[in-house]
Amino acid sequence: AGAFVLLAASPARTESDKIDLIPGGVVCDKVDQVCYDQRGANAAQTRRMFGEYAGTDVQKRLDKKSDWGTKKFTLSNGVKCNIPNRTCKKDEGEGERSKKITKHLFQAPMPQPR
Repeated sequence: AGAFVLLAASPARTESDKIDLIPGGVVCDKVDQVCYDQRGANAAQTRRMFGEYAGTDVQKRLDKKSDWGTKKFTLSNGVKCNIPNRTCKKDEGEGERSKKITKHLFQAPMPQPR
């Protein structure tokens, strides 16, 4: 019964709520457990939000020297972000959610060097 009370007290979540907009221009995807800033995947922010294992996984993927998480990325809600173009869109065009993510990610001041 205690778990039911806890669930009833928590705020309602919708599909778009799996993407968190964190102060400082950081976007965190709770489904994929990855955080991004305007440079792409961010291991330090991921570690802060999702723990050591998730942060280490992001760092390993970034260390492979592929383009993963540095030029383009797709969030679990289907929004695709293009870092060089500084835009985020869904396949069917720019909706309100993708506009909000674009503004949050790319309107912030440049992040501190890593």
